[in-house]
Amino acid sequence: LKSRCFPVSKGTLLHGFEAPNPLWCVAMAEDKSHIHYGGLESELLRAEAAGDAAVRSGNVQLPSDQDIIDQASEDMLRARQQHEEAVRAFEQKASQRQMAVPTNDSQVKAKLREFGEPASLFGEGPYERRDRLRTIMAGRSAPTLEAKRQETTGDEDLFYTEGLEELLEARVKIAEWSIPRANQRLDKERRQRALEDPLEMEERVDRYCQFLQKNLTAEVSQVGDERPLTQGKFSPDANLFCTSSWSGFIKLWKVPTCEPTLTIRGHEDRCNTIAWHPACKGTVPFEGQTVRLASGCADSRINLWCLTESQPLGVLEGHEDRVNRVVFHPMGEHLISTSHDMSWRLWDIATSSELLLQEGHSRATYGAAVHPDGSLVATSDLGGVVRVWDLRSGKSIMPLTGHGKQVMSLDFHPRGQYLATAADDHSVRIWDMRKRRCLHNLLSHNKLISEVSFEKGEGRLMLTSSYDGTIKLWNTTEWKVVKVLIGHEGRVMGADHIPMNSNGHHYIGSVAFDRTLKFWSTQGKAEPPTDTPFMA
Repeated sequence: LKSRCFPVSKGTLLHGFEAPNPLWCVAMAEDKSHIHYGGLESELLRAEAAGDAAVRSGNVQLPSDQDIIDQASEDMLRARQQHEEAVRAFEQKASQRQMAVPTNDSQVKAKLREFGEPASLFGEGPYERRDRLRTIMAGRSAPTLEAKRQETTGDEDLFYTEGLEELLEARVKIAEWSIPRANQRLDKERRQRALEDPLEMEERVDRYCQFLQKNLTAEVSQVGDERPLTQGKFSPDANLFCTSSWSGFIKLWKVPTCEPTLTIRGHEDRCNTIAWHPACKGTVPFEGQTVRLASGCADSRINLWCLTESQPLGVLEGHEDRVNRVVFHPMGEHLISTSHDMSWRLWDIATSSELLLQEGHSRATYGAAVHPDGSLVATSDLGGVVRVWDLRSGKSIMPLTGHGKQVMSLDFHPRGQYLATAADDHSVRIWDMRKRRCLHNLLSHNKLISEVSFEKGEGRLMLTSSYDGTIKLWNTTEWKVVKVLIGHEGRVMGADHIPMNSNGHHYIGSVAFDRTLKFWSTQGKAEPPTDTPFMA
C-alpha cells in the first residue's frame, strides 16, 4: 500500500480518478497486524492438531459416522410417518365424502346418541354436528343390540352399603310388626267380599258422597299467622288441628271451634312440615315427656315436641339442605324425612339418632308416605319420579315414572292396594301396587297440586288441594269429583281429612297462602247416612 500511495494533494486527479488521501492509506496500513505469504497448509495442520488435542481432552464431542447414519435414519422414519398420516387422512376424508350421513338434524342427534356421544356441543350448529357425526362414523361402527343390552344390564347392577347394627334391629322389628297387620288387613277384605256384595258397597259409598255433596260447607275460618301457612294436620283422635307457617310458629287449634290452645316458637326459619305421632291422644295441657309432634324446617333441622314445654324434646340433625316432609312410621318408633339434599332418612325417635341415609333420587326429594302395614315407604322428587322402598330389606322395589313435572305429595290407600301421587303437571295418578302400573290419570286442577290424601278408615274419599285455590273431594270407586270447596283467596298449601267421623259428620281442615285456616264440615246439616264403614 505504501508503494501505491503518492504524495499528492487532496483532490488531484490521477489517470482520470481522484487520488486517495495519504492519511487514509496510513490508517489502513496500521489496521493490518500481519501479512501472510505462501500457502496455508501449516495453518491447517496446526488447527487439526489443536482439534485432536481438544477431542482427546474430552472438551469436544464429535459425532461418529454411526451417529450420523442413525440421525439420518430417524429423520427418514419421521418423514415416512408424516407421509403415511397425510395419506391416511386424505383417504379418510375421501371415504367420509362417500359415507351416507343423515341430513335431518333430529336424525343426526339420534345417531350421535347411538354412538354414546353428546347430541349437541356448545356453539355447534347443524352443519358442524353433521360433520362431527361423519367423523365418528368413519372411525368406528354403531353399537350392536347385544352391546346395548350388556350396557343396560351393567347399569342395573346393585350396590350395597354396610349399615348399622341398630338399622338391622329396626328392620327386623318393622318386619315383625308389619306382617301381622298385613294378615289382619287381608282378613278384613276377605270377610267384606264374603259378607257384602260389591254393588252394595258402591251404593253405600255413593249415598255418603251425595250427602257430602249437599251438606259439606265452610264452617270456620281463622287467621292462622302473620305469614303464609305451610301445612295443617288433624291429631289422631281428632281433638286438635296443628298448623305450621313461614314465621316458624307451630299452633294448635281446638276442633271444631277452631280456638287457639297452644303456640310454640318452633324454628327460627320457615317451618315446612309437621306430623303427629300415631299414639298421640288428648288435648292441651298434656302430661309426660313423650314425643307427640315432629316439625321440619328450612334450616335442615327436625324438632321433636312433647307439647308440655316450649323447648323441643329432641333435635334431629343430619340433612344438608331444607327439610320438606316428615312422617311417622305407624309403629311409632321411627320417623322418615325428605330433604332437598336428594336423600330421605330414617330416624330412631328414642335415641334421636340417624339409622339410614337413603340415596337414589336424582333431584330433591319432597313427598313421603308410609304403607298402612308399615312395610313400605314411598318417596317422590322434583324430577317427577316416585320410588317405593321396602323398609324390611332396604331395596327400591318399584320406580314409578309418569309425571312430567315435580311430584309434591303422595298417599297410600288405607287398604294398601293404591298409591296416589300429585304433581305440578296438574294431575293425580292412581297406581295399583299389585299390578305395578298406573290405573288412572286424573286431570284434577288448573295449577300445581299441593296435597293428596285418602280418607282414614275405609278410604271412600280422596282429597286434593291446589294452588288454584280449590279443594276437591273424589269418589274412590269411580274416581269422580264429589265436591269442590272454594273459599281461600290464595293458593291452598295443604289439607287433611279428620281421622274419624264426629257423630257421623265429616271434617276437612285446610291452610292457604292467604294466612287463613278453614274447617269444612257437615255439622248442623242433615243427618248423615246410617251405613257404617266395614273397614272402620
